[in-house]
Amino acid sequence: MALIFGAPKKTPRKEESKNDQRLELAKNLYLGGKVKIVTTDDMPGREIAGAFGLIVCRSYIFDNAFYGLIAQAVDVNADAIIAYRENVSFHPEGDKYYSCYGTAVRLKPIKK
Repeated sequence: MALIFGAPKKTPRKEESKNDQRLELAKNLYLGGKVKIVTTDDMPGREIAGAFGLIVCRSYIFDNAFYGLIAQAVDVNADAIIAYRENVSFHPEGDKYYSCYGTAVRLKPIKK
């Protein structure tokens, strides 16, 4: 049987659709303001103590790519991501593939 509009949409992969505690923790840290994300090369009003390097996370589900990136930053003891970027690739079958990346950094403590 021929399809006029391409192959049927794929269902999300099992490993990407499961409720991952690591992603949930990353989401809570981000929404609670514990991990900062900016698109600029520095954090306004804060000094950077050290950089851990480029981190990248990709997924067919945007939330998994975004919160996976935050989870990677937390894994290396970073508390911010600078120079954040995201990209979407479109596949012929209609799937979207998300890439989120940035530089994981540790910020200097705020002086009181």
